[in-house]
Amino acid sequence: MTDKSIPLTVATMTKEQLDAELRKGYASIKEGKVYSADEVDTLLATEFGILDMRYNKLTNLIPIINPGLSGESGIRAAILYRISPSSEIDSCETVRKLHRHYYGNDIPKSADTIFNAFIPFLDFCRSREFKLGIYKKGKSKKDELALILLNLKYIFYGYGDLKALFDRFFDLMYSFSNLMPVPKYFNGSAYKKGKGTWGLNNDYPSLYYQNLKDKNSQIYNAEEMKQWLDGVMDKYRIREMYELDPPYPISEYYGHDDKKLNNLVIYIEKAIKLIESRFKQGFPIDIV
Repeated sequence: MTDKSIPLTVATMTKEQLDAELRKGYASIKEGKVYSADEVDTLLATEFGILDMRYNKLTNLIPIINPGLSGESGIRAAILYRISPSSEIDSCETVRKLHRHYYGNDIPKSADTIFNAFIPFLDFCRSREFKLGIYKKGKSKKDELALILLNLKYIFYGYGDLKALFDRFFDLMYSFSNLMPVPKYFNGSAYKKGKGTWGLNNDYPSLYYQNLKDKNSQIYNAEEMKQWLDGVMDKYRIREMYELDPPYPISEYYGHDDKKLNNLVIYIEKAIKLIESRFKQGFPIDIV
């Protein structure tokens, strides 16, 4: 059961106060590592080159495609992947080969991560940084992520259950079960509106699908994109994923009082479940 209640004293602590509290707990931390099933998969893939999607549907591909990040996972792996020189996961040739194998050779040339964990994550982190007095407006995206990584222990102090959910969400974000091939400009670009267009869809699948039906949304090739998406919903097993609404309206922010915490937790739990269950019965073209 996820604890959704956050003590007021924790929520209002400054960075210095959190520092003092965190130091108290260091003495009780014992060394040791217990590997999860997904981490075992990652170790096998890293050490022996095993990348068989029959067994690795939910494995975080970041350290596999980018060996320099071997041993990293969750939030930390995702941020390091974004701020370090890295090979793109969703469009790399390894993933392209897997897509061709499981969906056939006639697939679109671009790719998409279905659920983007960074969207709700950054909203929550900015709120906490503002509360802690460490928020710096106007920084580049990489600098912002680096600052969050540096202050992760402060941002999530008292929000341990939420951090665990985000860690799992980020591991799954870059797993094969959260990837799909898509047509060019599906995500949009600087001059074309798409799934990733900020203020319109914010990379939420359900909003993108809803706006494909809105002639005023000005999404690039909306009619063709909707027709294509309707045609692959069952083949790609994404119908339920495209029905999950954001945790709260994209016109709103997380805020500073945790009133949206419950909605955020429920959204992440549902997204995790949908990714984990997407290929539970095997792939459309499975060799098992």
